[in-house]
Amino acid sequence: MDLYKNQVLLVKDIHIADTFIKRLRGYMFHEKPHYEGIVLSPCNSIHTFFMKFDIDVLFLDESMTVIDKYIGLEKNKVIKPIKDAVYTVEAQKNVFDLVEVGDRLKIC
Repeated sequence: MDLYKNQVLLVKDIHIADTFIKRLRGYMFHEKPHYEGIVLSPCNSIHTFFMKFDIDVLFLDESMTVIDKYIGLEKNKVIKPIKDAVYTVEAQKNVFDLVEVGDRLKIC
């Protein structure tokens, strides 16, 4: 599956982390991203402990609309729960530079 904004490909072959173990593992302990992107579901907060690279993060509501965004989030940070967030999308730094709060994304 791929992640799109207005028919523009953002992330190819996005990984869906929809179990506790998949969400827990994410990008932790990897030297570089082992997936181009990860959708954590359900998820409204994250941490970057045990990560070795910076990431971009989008928080989406149930309609896949971006409600918060972090670019270049460094390791050892905590993002507290984001109100109304249902999905969190993580990707390598600078992947989401052109995504804005209010944009609606699609996975297909």
